[in-house]
Amino acid sequence: MKAEEQTKLNETLVKVFKLTQEQLSTLYNEDSDLINLNVITEADEKRVAKFTIEKQQQLDRGIKEGARKIETAIKEKYDIESDVIGSELVDLVVQKQVEEATKAGAKDISKHPEYIKLEASIEKAKKEVAKEWEAKFEIREKEFTREKTFDKVKDRALVNLETRKPILPTDPKKAQVWKETYLNELRGGTYQLNDDGDFIVLDKEGKIMTDKHGNPVTFDEFEKAISDKYFEYPVADTRSSSGNNPPVGSHSGNGEVRTKADAIARLKDPKITLTDRKKFTELMETLKE
Repeated sequence: MKAEEQTKLNETLVKVFKLTQEQLSTLYNEDSDLINLNVITEADEKRVAKFTIEKQQQLDRGIKEGARKIETAIKEKYDIESDVIGSELVDLVVQKQVEEATKAGAKDISKHPEYIKLEASIEKAKKEVAKEWEAKFEIREKEFTREKTFDKVKDRALVNLETRKPILPTDPKKAQVWKETYLNELRGGTYQLNDDGDFIVLDKEGKIMTDKHGNPVTFDEFEKAISDKYFEYPVADTRSSSGNNPPVGSHSGNGEVRTKADAIARLKDPKITLTDRKKFTELMETLKE
C-alpha cells in the first residue's frame, strides 16, 4: 500500500472508529501491506453495541414519558392529589370509585359504569402509547440500518474516486470540502446490500433504479455520474501522434461511424483516448442499430 493511501485510510479509521496509533500499527506488516483487520472489526462491534444500548435507553425513556402523561391525565380526570404512580395509582382510583359507588348503593363495583369506563380508558391509553413508541423505534431502526449501509457505500465510493485520481485543490481543506459535497449527494440515494456484497441502487419508490432503456443502473455507474459533476480527471497520455488517431465521427480505416456497432468497435480500441471514449459513448445515444 502506498504511503499516501495508508495515510488516508488511517485518517478515516481514526475519524470513524477512534483508533489509536498503536491500534493502527497492528493493521500493517513491515511492507505497509494491510494484513490484520481485527481492531477494526472489534471497534465496529463496540460501536454497534453502544448504539443498541442507546436505542433501548431511548425506548425506555419514551415509555416512562408516556406513562407520566397517562398518570397526569388520570389524576386530573379523577381529581387525585397524590404522588403515587403506576399500578398504585390505578389501585387508588379504583378504591376511590369503589367508595363512591358504595355510597351510591352499588353492590358489584366491577359493573359500575364509571369502573368499566376507567378500565377501558386505561387499556386504550396503554395501547396508544405502546403503538406510538413502537413506530418511533421502527423509524430509528431504519435510520440505523440506512446509516450502516451508507458507511459501506461511502467506503466503496471513495475507493472508486481514488482510482480515477480526481484533480483536487492543493489546499487540503478545500479538497475535503469537495469530497464531502460529493459524499453528501451520494447520501441522498437509497441503497440495498445484496447477497453478493454489492449495492443495488433504488429509486424514490423503492424499486431498482433503471436508465432510460430500462436497464438496471449499477452502483458504479450511479456513483461515477455524481463524481463527474464535481471532479475532473487527468487526461491519459496519447501514445501515438494525433495523425494516427481517427477523428471523432469516423471509424479507423472503415469510413464514418454510422451505427452503434461502429461506435462499439471504436470504444474497443485499446489506444482510444479518454476524450474520444466519452464522445463515442455519447454518440451511441444518437445512432441507430
